[in-house]
Amino acid sequence: MTFIFALTAALFYGVADYSGSRASRFANSASITFFGQATAFVGIGIFLIFIRTPVMPLESWLWTTGGGFGGAIALVAFYKAMSLGSMTVIAPITAVIGLSVPVIAGVLSGERPSGSAWIGILLAVIAVALVADVLDKHDLPTSGRVIWMAVAAGIGFGMIFVCMGNASHDHGLWPLFGQRLVSVPTVAAIALVQARKLSVPKNVVLLSIAAGVLDTSANGLYLLATHTGMMSIVSVVVAMYPVATVFLAMTLDHERLHKSQGVGLLLAVVSLALVSL
Repeated sequence: MTFIFALTAALFYGVADYSGSRASRFANSASITFFGQATAFVGIGIFLIFIRTPVMPLESWLWTTGGGFGGAIALVAFYKAMSLGSMTVIAPITAVIGLSVPVIAGVLSGERPSGSAWIGILLAVIAVALVADVLDKHDLPTSGRVIWMAVAAGIGFGMIFVCMGNASHDHGLWPLFGQRLVSVPTVAAIALVQARKLSVPKNVVLLSIAAGVLDTSANGLYLLATHTGMMSIVSVVVAMYPVATVFLAMTLDHERLHKSQGVGLLLAVVSLALVSL
């Protein structure tokens, strides 16, 4: 079940990213993120009222607080970098670092992936970079400062995986509630600084809600996956989320698949097969 939970989480993350990106074409990205996450936060709160799950311990609150701030850092740095540099440079840097952080953390905490899993991890790093189209022609110059923003975003996303992986697995949706309790007001503050208001056009409300609900659901599936398997392995499977995003862009936006992206998709399949062993 670990592999299924992780793969479904990757699918949800990928669809959430596509939905949020489409919605961000019509409104401030932080406002879109706030609206979606706030909707999911309210839904979790209502669920917890009716389903009386025991409140998680203080240690888990601290971990989820770290995950909430990590998500906020990732959001600020990622969107800022995307607005200043080339996406084909920023996206793979962010994705690969976001993959590497939980793998390193898992190994340092005592996890020992098998030999085939290590080969799968290496292939996953290459696959994510290729799927993100790192070899494509870069239309925008990307300065060292922007690259460091991409690095910060990757560390922020990695923090989410590490913190949520260490939160309690026995207290239902409380870890997700704790994460959103921190990230929602933080994202609201970012939106107010960037756009001076919190507003989402009617034509992208459903996309915003989809992005927030799917992202939160993916976090929940990630929690389930790390409960039954190693964080260093689960995070590699989850890091395949750009595959879903690229597939949707090809299908719905008719974007062309480059040869390097095709190779990346094949490597992703091989990587998943090795890691699942």
